Amino acid sequence: MQAPRTLASAIASNDNSFNLVRLVAALLVVLFHAGEHNTVAPGPDPLSALMLPVADIGALAVDVFFLLSGLFITQSWLRDPDLLRFAVRRVARLVPGLLVCLALTTSVALICFSPRGIAGLADPAPWRYIVNGAMLHWLVYIIPPSELAIPGVLGGAALNGSLWTVYWEGRMYVMVALIGAAAILPMRRWMMVMSLLLTLAAFQFPAVLAGYIWEARLWSLFLCGMLLQTLAEQVRIGARPFIVACVLLALNSTRWLDLEHQALTVFGVNLVAVTLALWVGSSRLLGSRWRHLQRHDYSYAIYIYHWPVMLMLKAVLPPVGIWTMLAATLAIVLPLSVFSWHCVEAPALAYVRRVLASRRA
Repeated sequence: MQAPRTLASAIASNDNSFNLVRLVAALLVVLFHAGEHNTVAPGPDPLSALMLPVADIGALAVDVFFLLSGLFITQSWLRDPDLLRFAVRRVARLVPGLLVCLALTTSVALICFSPRGIAGLADPAPWRYIVNGAMLHWLVYIIPPSELAIPGVLGGAALNGSLWTVYWEGRMYVMVALIGAAAILPMRRWMMVMSLLLTLAAFQFPAVLAGYIWEARLWSLFLCGMLLQTLAEQVRIGARPFIVACVLLALNSTRWLDLEHQALTVFGVNLVAVTLALWVGSSRLLGSRWRHLQRHDYSYAIYIYHWPVMLMLKAVLPPVGIWTMLAATLAIVLPLSVFSWHCVEAPALAYVRRVLASRRA
């Protein structure tokens, strides 16, 4: 890796590795759920076992996702602080891929894993599940559990347990738009002030935003991403911050071993993961031979498809361990993610960009 660039120059270029970071994070979530859903020895995956009870690899990967989301969503607002255009771009990124995923996986689950089979497609329940899920359950705070499953399908289990973070993501987009629309300072300075204020409020005054946005861990990581974006022209994330984070984690472990009989803390593990993600993302790690991967983001589809695929595999496979479950899931999910990006997500984004550009012109 070359000497670190500023975060702003890394993000602005087409020569960074943030899509690689997202891809690795999505695969780590699949690994975590393969540990939970394998039918031989359900339990923590090997990486999570090293961090328990303070963290697991799934939560750590989601934390990295939300930090990067705060970074790039704030960049989107700063580039074009218009409520309507911001909303259209965010809908185009989340909804088309999610709608196709829900329609496809729900149809297969209904036809193959319910008593009614294909006749169940005539019922309103699966269509209500698809529409409400694709619309992020209309961004309400409390989603009734009955909306997350379809009676009789896969034993009444939640059909896509990963989507709770997508719903939180959507609510955070709303908050970015509201914060930006309320600006009473120059925009970059305003976003900096608000991200700091809300991060402090998240821990000191838990009632703040409790009725809508409250998910302290993810909200705090998202706000840290917002703050980093406002400082991006000065921030350089290279090997040094990552090494310092590792040293801090090691020093911190001595106290926690004495007090809690465990070496790790949530803050320390997250600090190491975040500095590593920003270091790798800011680098030119992929090089020119793999530059096409920088333009394609398969992580979202991997994330939203893997849970229902895993549930269906559990229903049809004999008892399998974590690595067989992981391999079988990825064998199906990786082609689906390529299809989703190239045939659904990227075309939807390109179409919206063309429409917005023509309207602005």
